[in-house]
Amino acid sequence: LSKESVDDLRMNNRNDKAPIVLVGFSGAGDEIMRLADTLVDQYYGAYKSTNIESEDSLIEIDTPDNSRIADDQKSSIIEIIGRDPEGIFTLRPNDMEQLLKEGAITSQDIIVVDFAHRLISEGDGANAPQLQARLLEALEFLYSEKRCLVIYVNVDAEIGLIPPIPTLMKDQIESKIIDLSDFEICIKDEGLHPNTVMAMQELGVGEQHETSGELTITSSVSSSADTATSTEDKENSPEIEEHVKSVIERQLLAWSGIQFELLRIVARANLPPAIVGSEDVNKVMGPNTFFLSLSFDDVAKTEPYAAQMCQDVDAMELRVDLLASNQDRHHVLHQMQLLRRLCRPYATRAPVLPCRNKVIDDAIPIVYTVRTAHQAGTHEDNDEGIRRMFQLLKLGLRGAAEVLDVESAWDKEQTSELLDFAQTRYPSTMILGSHHVVGHEISVAEAVEFFLNCGFDQRAHAAKVVLSIQHESQAYMAYDASLISSKTLESRGKKIIPNISLILGTIGEESRVINPRFTPVTHECLPFKAAPGQLSASELMKRRVDAGLVKPKRYAILGHNISYSVSPEMQGAAFRATGLPHSYGRADVESVQEFIMGGLFRSSDFGGCSVTIPHKQDIIPYVDVMSNAAKEIGSVNTLVILDPDLKGGGRKIYGDNTDWIGIFNPLRRKLDGTSDSLPSDDYRGVALIIGGGGTARAAAYAAKQLGLDILYYNRTPSKAIELASTFGGEVISSMLEDDKDGLASALSNGKRVLRVIISTLPKAADFELPEWILCQQIKPIVLDVNYKPYNTPLLIQSQKFGCEIVRGSEMLWEQGTRQFELWTGRKAPYKVMKDVVLENCLPRDEQ
Repeated sequence: LSKESVDDLRMNNRNDKAPIVLVGFSGAGDEIMRLADTLVDQYYGAYKSTNIESEDSLIEIDTPDNSRIADDQKSSIIEIIGRDPEGIFTLRPNDMEQLLKEGAITSQDIIVVDFAHRLISEGDGANAPQLQARLLEALEFLYSEKRCLVIYVNVDAEIGLIPPIPTLMKDQIESKIIDLSDFEICIKDEGLHPNTVMAMQELGVGEQHETSGELTITSSVSSSADTATSTEDKENSPEIEEHVKSVIERQLLAWSGIQFELLRIVARANLPPAIVGSEDVNKVMGPNTFFLSLSFDDVAKTEPYAAQMCQDVDAMELRVDLLASNQDRHHVLHQMQLLRRLCRPYATRAPVLPCRNKVIDDAIPIVYTVRTAHQAGTHEDNDEGIRRMFQLLKLGLRGAAEVLDVESAWDKEQTSELLDFAQTRYPSTMILGSHHVVGHEISVAEAVEFFLNCGFDQRAHAAKVVLSIQHESQAYMAYDASLISSKTLESRGKKIIPNISLILGTIGEESRVINPRFTPVTHECLPFKAAPGQLSASELMKRRVDAGLVKPKRYAILGHNISYSVSPEMQGAAFRATGLPHSYGRADVESVQEFIMGGLFRSSDFGGCSVTIPHKQDIIPYVDVMSNAAKEIGSVNTLVILDPDLKGGGRKIYGDNTDWIGIFNPLRRKLDGTSDSLPSDDYRGVALIIGGGGTARAAAYAAKQLGLDILYYNRTPSKAIELASTFGGEVISSMLEDDKDGLASALSNGKRVLRVIISTLPKAADFELPEWILCQQIKPIVLDVNYKPYNTPLLIQSQKFGCEIVRGSEMLWEQGTRQFELWTGRKAPYKVMKDVVLENCLPRDEQ
């Protein structure tokens, strides 16, 4: 098939029920198999024993450390090539089709297509041409027909020590592998064993970079006279011991960065599409968000500044046009990976990224930019340069960039083809349409047209226009044009997208102050700015506060006897991490009326509050607008003060309920991430909700959103009956196995499987389940809403029986991040909030 027909076949229709495929050429570090191991162990969770038969052969799948095998999560690694008593064989498309139909290969298996497999070089490569053809045939079948997620593990042939025959093969067929894969990970020396690295250093065939830990192979080899020091003299040297330790630590860290990148790519590949104009996309580029523009020619040079420069920004901009050797696609992708790796320990403001039944909370988003000379950059803008620019932008998509900057100034046909490519194959990547007017002035009307053009007919998620002006009196020109463009879109019935409006040069500093969203910044620690007039995030926030553009607000948790609450610490840390000048305290009152009459509620700087027991229902009469969730649940746990409108109306109070989000999010991840599927499509998953209070209502709403049938159990039947009448479902009289009106009978009534148990009982109940419930073949996921103690009796019991659990602490930070986003309109610093909760909830011996 041609590349065009392959793309047409796949479109945005990748089969998420198919296995993940890793393809490439392994070097001395056996990188592809080790990465397959990473997916099995860290993504799927455990190994399974598997024997897979080809037409006349048997592949035996290695299952290391069988003590880790869990009945509900099993995966294996399938190699396409192998050897049996009759010789070398490969799995053909017919073989794989049959094995997939029989369930011998499942969606949780990892298929490895390694063109550097040891059998390819056997016998001086006598079988290499035939094996190459077979492997390409298998890859095309998996990519085009089965629509598997295919990731190209691109090991540098020279630095990674790929054998000679596969190296020649790589030169010949790499373009085909690129066409038959979705994403790409680039590896230099990260996969090499520390002993290999040290041996190469000893021989003088490599030079170790101090910053990145990468090994650059050189053609020179030192003579033995240059390395004549005897091993006996060295082995006890403190300097040598320190060097060995340093190399080991560096290689371990570097390889963990490659593993992290693989998991991040798989997680992003499974994200839903980024919808233009959606709330979620707009929060990524929300008010008072910033991205740091880097202008180094080598990302490794940023390492001394990483800890500081990551602290007050929400994303990093990789200026590919400024990179040395940006003609080398391997180098460009590796630079993007290295940037993320260096930022990872300090990515406090990174948004949460769901990763099967876990989350990634330290992947800082990258804005991938190829700025042309015509647009205030350095990339050539002749015909060949523009052709290469589009190739580099597609490369950014293959590297799973979160934001892709696309200039609107170039050929519409090529731009449209790129946007189609992004939308159909990389729908989770956000497009930032951009245009720079350099060296001359334009009118406001022309600037409005540029904003509209940067929207790419509703295919861009945000628009960025940068203007040139002569006088400071024109500082608001770009901002005014952005407002007019938004009004124009609204009048046309189109989706409004975030606009970034800036003025070039130091004369445009004020434009950066007033630009409300996703402002490009520098940092005080960096030796130079990416553009004249850039300010740091801290400078911008100070000037915005001083100018009254960002007003300090007061928030609180409203309840009674709430000294135990972790919310002030959690939300306060979130405000500090995002540089917002807000405060969060406690409003401990016996009655809601006392709060309503108090100074905080009536003050002009009141921004909203969390609401806990006993006030979640009593606050409702004072709410002007309620969310659908709050209405159905019948309680409000979040107040948001909406600012007065432009027509002179007073403030409005918006009431929402995020408790259900705290239950829904972790359960959805667990349900999506478990290998335990229902026996067949005609079976129904069931949620058992224990308790009858306000939290039980939120749990019922969450279970309904998860598409589960609901059973209720409560010692006071009337409360359970009320829940069933509101949310649907059935009431059970007991959880005894032999009770005809109990849980076992309800589950046997039709094809039902208990998937989720949610206990909303108070911690004083010390509740445990009858053991028969936890002994089912398909284990239920058990959630206890109590966050203190960290390990409740119910959770301890459930883990003992091999059940997945969700702690109340996770529910707390999940609903808390949603509250933060309602108040601020931007993404929450997930890791910061999670860490504060764990610090307050974890037993001391586990912290």
